[in-house]
Amino acid sequence: MKKIAIFLTAFLVIAYSNVKADVILGISAASHSVDVSGTETLRSSGKKTNGGADESAVVPEIFIEAEGESFSLGLAYIPTREMGKKSRTDSGDESEGTYKAEAELENVIQAYADVPFADYSGATIYGKLGIQHATVKTLESLNSGSTYPNQDLFGYTVGLGVKGDLPYGDGLIYKLDATYTDFEDYSAGAADGNGNKITADLEDVAVKISIGKRF
Repeated sequence: MKKIAIFLTAFLVIAYSNVKADVILGISAASHSVDVSGTETLRSSGKKTNGGADESAVVPEIFIEAEGESFSLGLAYIPTREMGKKSRTDSGDESEGTYKAEAELENVIQAYADVPFADYSGATIYGKLGIQHATVKTLESLNSGSTYPNQDLFGYTVGLGVKGDLPYGDGLIYKLDATYTDFEDYSAGAADGNGNKITADLEDVAVKISIGKRF
């Protein structure tokens, strides 16, 4: 998937540099709901410990977009996005103790294309396709004693939105969209080399409102 993501990013950069379009700079407020499910496997016994968390947060975002006649291309940046945390206490076997799982997505960068397909009441309805890159920063405290490394992941984004001109200001626009992102699985061995390993699946649903200015 990483090779595909690199290829698509290069394509977007080339297309962005060649398209004749207005440039839009803007900011966004996005409400994210991140769903994380993971499994830790102990090397000594093969015992699997499962866990999951749902986390909602509103985070800021900045973007730059080239607006063409038939589509728009953009890049968006989110400094940090929390993925949630959860603790659990087990008893009665080798996994006895308290487990606390916590992680963040850092330096999230999204390359996207907005493709309009309909107009309604002076606004444009569009579909969104994109790819995201993020660094998973792990902050876990596990009874097994294992810690796990940070890892770069890619994901694909699909969504639907509406865009239009604001009735005040010179060149101001608004955007409203809802998106779904599925990241590739996080998979890593324990940092201390004890043979334990963990896998996790990450999904994100977001609703975003944006304000930008054409130049």
